[in-house]
Amino acid sequence: MSTNTSDVFSQAIERLPGLRSARGAIIPELERARATIQTLQTAPQTRVVLAQTQHLMEGIEQIPQTSYTFYRLFLRNGDRDNYQAPYFLKRARLAAAAVRLFLGQTELKDSVQDYLWSICEESNWVLPAHETYIIDLFSAETGYVLAETLLMLGETLDAEVRHRVREEIERRVFDPYLRYHHLHKWYKEHHNWNGVCNSSIAATFLLLESETERLEQALKIALIGLQAFLETAFEEDGSSTEGVAYWHYGLINFVALAEMLRARSNGAIDLLAGEKMRRIAAYPARMQLSGSWFASFSDCNETVEFHPGILMRLAERTGERSLFNLLARPAEPESDWRLTMMLRDILWWNGSQPGANTPTDARLPDAGVVRLVTQMGQGTPVVVALKAGHNAENHNQNDVGSFIVHVEGENLLTDPGRGLYSRAYFGPQRYENIFTNSYGHSLPRIGRHLQEAGREFAGTLLEVAPEQDGYKQAAVEFARAYLCADLVRAERRLLLASDVWLHDRFVFLETPHEVEEAFVTWCDCLVDGATALIQGQHRDLRLIIEQPQGVSFALERLEEQCRANKKPGVLKRLTVILPLALDVEVRIRMEVLEKGECR
Repeated sequence: MSTNTSDVFSQAIERLPGLRSARGAIIPELERARATIQTLQTAPQTRVVLAQTQHLMEGIEQIPQTSYTFYRLFLRNGDRDNYQAPYFLKRARLAAAAVRLFLGQTELKDSVQDYLWSICEESNWVLPAHETYIIDLFSAETGYVLAETLLMLGETLDAEVRHRVREEIERRVFDPYLRYHHLHKWYKEHHNWNGVCNSSIAATFLLLESETERLEQALKIALIGLQAFLETAFEEDGSSTEGVAYWHYGLINFVALAEMLRARSNGAIDLLAGEKMRRIAAYPARMQLSGSWFASFSDCNETVEFHPGILMRLAERTGERSLFNLLARPAEPESDWRLTMMLRDILWWNGSQPGANTPTDARLPDAGVVRLVTQMGQGTPVVVALKAGHNAENHNQNDVGSFIVHVEGENLLTDPGRGLYSRAYFGPQRYENIFTNSYGHSLPRIGRHLQEAGREFAGTLLEVAPEQDGYKQAAVEFARAYLCADLVRAERRLLLASDVWLHDRFVFLETPHEVEEAFVTWCDCLVDGATALIQGQHRDLRLIIEQPQGVSFALERLEEQCRANKKPGVLKRLTVILPLALDVEVRIRMEVLEKGECR
């Protein structure tokens, strides 16, 4: 099969008629597991999944209620949590009980059937926040989870329960997909919705559909959409502007679907083939800082967990061994509500985790992201990540020029990740939130103005120099991120040697504007004139203003904003106001210190 993405999908579509004669098991590992259930019961990966989900079995007889009042809170005040919490808890408890029933706990049959029935009774599988959609992310995934429950448990479940599940999937997913696929906003979109929805629905058709002509129709529709996903949601270097967490979410169901098609077609259809897919698979390890810590640009949290079954299978199919780094200890495998992922963690993973890895320098030119790695005194690992990009990315934050200083497994200077998901967060008020605007990032205000949103507000990764004369460096030009006609140059340069240096230069055409530099951290801070001390758990970071002279740090605690976004900590903002000049530079040295060290 060709390694070109368009060829991979066109050949897959051509081979769909072959599914009529190819009768491979959809999930062959599941069928083999049925014959060796006692071995599976005690397997290391099974013990991990059971331990992760044991808390869900407490109060299993009490089915969470997805009430009308909670459903309408989003419309009334933008709240998502009060409805989504019982919605996802119900599905997580179903998954935890269904896995145990499959493994032999027959006393859970009534609970599993009650949860299936309760989900079928819900007025809408679409979340309130997505009510304008006929099918959203989680209605598509709900159909997939219920269909896989039927496959896994088979005739263990009562016939009328199986019939009801199929009936609801037909009404809520299959019929509107076949009829209106071209009207779904996500169908050919360049973000995770495309991967999640098309993959989940296609997988559900494979699990339940017996009419081959209708199955071919549905799979062709899905493959056309998914080709657009791989070609447009990922840059040519394999990067995702949505960040590592959405890379994972957008691909988990796609990888599962690809393996189902490969198994059903006896290897004739392989959506994971191709060089573009290998580059996509390589992306997250190039954004890794250490363990579960990743560069948190866009709406990505600072720490990300992964489904080991998906990573192992993706590594096997693409040959991209850097995926193993994502599971290196002390990282913890992800546990969430999806039966589909719990099952693949049991069937596709052996429960092992490799030893900790040390990241190396990495550059993603299309995303405009660079990672530089060094070791300082006594072998302390230091990782710096710097971003160019633009301000109309998927899950965009106005963060051109943002950077992270990660020391011994902790962000001492951070990109704080996503804010609280609400109606306002995804509406016209999005950039009033400090977690999406540049105020909440280590970025300057120029003329008291923040960066603007839009594709034209962008930065350029100027250079990434390997170690030379004892230091490494990377630089970005980010004047275009600001709506300031006088600003003709804004260059940010980071250097790594025995310390880390930040060197910024701002050049104005006719009128100088006030420049307020900012550095953000979750850690406690002490300020003393031109020196600031950031106090981490393992190391401290001392910031010293070397240029210009006569300026001082100020400290702002963003308590109200963090409380409004339900953050567990308080983001601190260290600021320096530079002298007014047409050409002004600032140079700050960052010293990594032992805890309590004073030098």
